[in-house]
Amino acid sequence: MRSINVGLLGLGTVGQALAQLIVESEPKIRVVKALVRHRDRARKVEVRVTTDPDEIVRDPEIDVVVDVMGGQHPAMEVLSAALQQGKDVVTANKEVMAYHGPTLLALARQHNRLLLYEASVAGGIPIIDAITHHLSVVPIDRIEGVLNGTCNFILSHMEEGHDYLEALHEAQRLGYAEQNPEADVEGYDTARKLVLLARLGFHAIIPADFSAVTGITGVTGHDVARIASFGCGVRLVGRALCQNQCIRLSVAPTVYYQGHPFLRLQGPQNAIQVTSAVGQFIFQGPGAGGMATATSVLSDILRIQQLLPDRESSPTIPLAFSDPESPVICFPLDPEVSLPQVLPGELRRTASYAILSRQLPKGFDTLWGLRQYAWGEEEGPTLR
Repeated sequence: MRSINVGLLGLGTVGQALAQLIVESEPKIRVVKALVRHRDRARKVEVRVTTDPDEIVRDPEIDVVVDVMGGQHPAMEVLSAALQQGKDVVTANKEVMAYHGPTLLALARQHNRLLLYEASVAGGIPIIDAITHHLSVVPIDRIEGVLNGTCNFILSHMEEGHDYLEALHEAQRLGYAEQNPEADVEGYDTARKLVLLARLGFHAIIPADFSAVTGITGVTGHDVARIASFGCGVRLVGRALCQNQCIRLSVAPTVYYQGHPFLRLQGPQNAIQVTSAVGQFIFQGPGAGGMATATSVLSDILRIQQLLPDRESSPTIPLAFSDPESPVICFPLDPEVSLPQVLPGELRRTASYAILSRQLPKGFDTLWGLRQYAWGEEEGPTLR
């Protein structure tokens, strides 16, 4: 196996974990240089650093450029330049792949380069590889999952009796949440990851932004306690459906009956459930953290090192994309299922409801009352 030289874009938590992992386990891979914002900052690993991205992109010694810095810009410009310079690219950047992935992948094919992005979704879970290869043999109908460890930690902590702000502050103290957690708690991080999975799973062109995104900032301790009294729990779930040649994406806090795999997730764990004609597949594991993400990045570097052929892009299918209406409650996914009288009983059968983004009414005990409250209609919504 030939030796390979790597240039890092970013030397934060993931970048340092990756550099350390390479030193400890891969003697034929060498980190030549890393792009940083602050040259003199103390770090756990010894790597040559630069503040000029051109020193990475134009260095003839570097074979693979690895993006672990995040954000759309300057990542888009630097990765484009790297591909044009004939370098392979590995990225953990879900934002740049959600908004610019099709352009970057086309550029990679144009220059006969590899662009791999396993670590961009669900950290250490090999879901990109699974959907790209094994699960793509038959059409995929549904992809849904808990894709954000920060929200998972906060909701788990709220189940212990804490309110939202207390749980958020604890997540920040432990390093699970950023000081500005908007992308996580408002659902945008989950939405970007969902777009990447849906593009691969449905072989379709899907825009990076869609309107049906509700985060967890409106979920109160009262909501969580009331849901728990029904024998249920709540997680932030991204859901992508492909039905009747139409794709629908949504992100919302979703209630599940106790015993559902999503409710067993703790801390930064993620889980993705993929449904196809074969059946249901569930993938679960660490969705965040330096070492978990670094392992997925390194697996992509090793794929390039082994000179495996590039993945041919699947032809896109001309499916319609429709932004669904955004009611505050999601009723059964199956429109043939009649609405129940009591919420917990129905959850035992379908386990797919999104909760209100505001405090539940004190007298709430039936789905009929919830339907009137959510839509303000006596007859409730029409399911189609």
